[in-house]
Amino acid sequence: MSRSLLTNRESGRIVIDTLYHLGVRHFFMSPGARSSPLVAALAEIEDIEVTIHYDERGMSFAALGHSMASGLPSVCITTSGSAVANLLPACVEASHSGLPVIFITADRPPELRGTGANQTILQTGIFGTFVRLSRELPCSENDFASKESLVESIYEAVAVATGENPGPVHINMPIREPLLEKEDAGSAVPLVFPKFHQTQITPSPISLGSFFSTDYGVVVIGRLSACEQVDVPEIIEWAVRLGWPVFCDALSGARLMPGIIRHGDWILQQSHIPRPNRVLHFGGALVSKRIGKWLSACRENDYIQVRESPLPLDPWDQKPNLIRMGILDFCRMFPNPSSSSPHWSLAWKSADTSTERILQQQYEASDTLSEPEILRLIARAAFSLNHTLFLANSMPVRDFDSSAESFGTKLLPVFGNRGASGIDGNIATIAGIALASDRSVLAVIGDLAALHDLNSLPLLLNQSVTLVIVNNHGGGIFRFLPLAVSPDKREKYWETPHPFGFADAAAQFGIEYHNPTSVSALKECLSSVATGPRIVECVTDREENARLHKSIADQIRELDFKWPH
Repeated sequence: MSRSLLTNRESGRIVIDTLYHLGVRHFFMSPGARSSPLVAALAEIEDIEVTIHYDERGMSFAALGHSMASGLPSVCITTSGSAVANLLPACVEASHSGLPVIFITADRPPELRGTGANQTILQTGIFGTFVRLSRELPCSENDFASKESLVESIYEAVAVATGENPGPVHINMPIREPLLEKEDAGSAVPLVFPKFHQTQITPSPISLGSFFSTDYGVVVIGRLSACEQVDVPEIIEWAVRLGWPVFCDALSGARLMPGIIRHGDWILQQSHIPRPNRVLHFGGALVSKRIGKWLSACRENDYIQVRESPLPLDPWDQKPNLIRMGILDFCRMFPNPSSSSPHWSLAWKSADTSTERILQQQYEASDTLSEPEILRLIARAAFSLNHTLFLANSMPVRDFDSSAESFGTKLLPVFGNRGASGIDGNIATIAGIALASDRSVLAVIGDLAALHDLNSLPLLLNQSVTLVIVNNHGGGIFRFLPLAVSPDKREKYWETPHPFGFADAAAQFGIEYHNPTSVSALKECLSSVATGPRIVECVTDREENARLHKSIADQIRELDFKWPH
């Protein structure tokens, strides 16, 4: 007996119901006709959240931010054509950050490809190697399209997206017309869902021999995921007990903890600092290129990386020993760590204290806003008000990394788009983080990143988000790069100066706006939790910022640090 063919409406319902069964509760979509069967299915479910945004690029970055903050898969739904191409930047970031974003793209049927049919492009394989899995579903009126096969495809997509090598997946769904058939009240058949199997990494006992038996080791904590940041207080407690200097990246969630080396990037302005002979590296990559280069002398078994992700992390060709396991599981395998002598760690702490003293003198001498001081104030406000923090690329994340103070052992979630380190989609990412967070979000981005994503400002509406825009009217980071060009060419072609502010953009979208012009005024702006979205624009000067950084570096180079021999 032949079975009846599925309708578009039924196929859309099967896809969405299966995702719901597998725990997806937040969907992101941009409007379009071809995706109607999927959208109609979304509209039938009451206990889900659906974020609708007119721009697919912003929508997909919002989904990325949601997965970043929640650790859970998020789903993007788009119509066909160039809408799909707009997903690529977020897909690249999700791939390099290991985030489980599921892209479901509606498509024209296969027979229309290559015919010049309207809004028809080759969508299969469009994301290339940036997705962990790419699948095309059969059209509904097809003998190969069954309830069981659709459920199996969605199971596979979720399993891959959240598996041992998490990351984005792509499901392409061709849909023939009529796009959304009339509902047949008697046609719905309950779905039978099989058991979902998820591979887990089981920690195995390991032996490190004499790895900890050195006076000159360091612990480095790189970028951590939302789930890993929850364990940061216990990880830091373990690392401090080991007795080696502890360096924490801006996006580790540990950067404001006590007992760590806060200003390693500044200290390494001095060229004669002895290098470690062992490195224990937890988590992902570092923001500080200077610290990374300093660690590069350690190779192979003298450089141990501990993380669950299999993504490559060897920018200095050290061929490190990768131990794939949870960081906290690793720490618990060595409950009583200790190094032989405290002199190395004490020397680093002394250098750190001296450097912090210079920073305090420099920043507190005036009420004038400087970019590093802005980031110090943001760190203080985020910690005191229990914010979730977002740090954009370019100078904000670097100034936080090098200059922030330490405050206490309280957990402070910190996020940023450091997978591919672009400046696109930052505002949308912040919105997605806010949707997934039970805290207010304090975010800091540069002016070019803000201009790049202005059309995502509506995503902040009804969110408790303070968006600090550091506006130095161009690309200030290029003042710090060794570009062998004349100053006028550097300014025109790299810094790309502009005259724009953000008051009118805030007004256009009905967002509260502040423009503090002093340290005390910025402190006042950041002293309370936002009840809705607000933009705080801090205008700085690129040239003055470069002079300030040089002045601090010169003072630190003159310090007489004492290192053990």
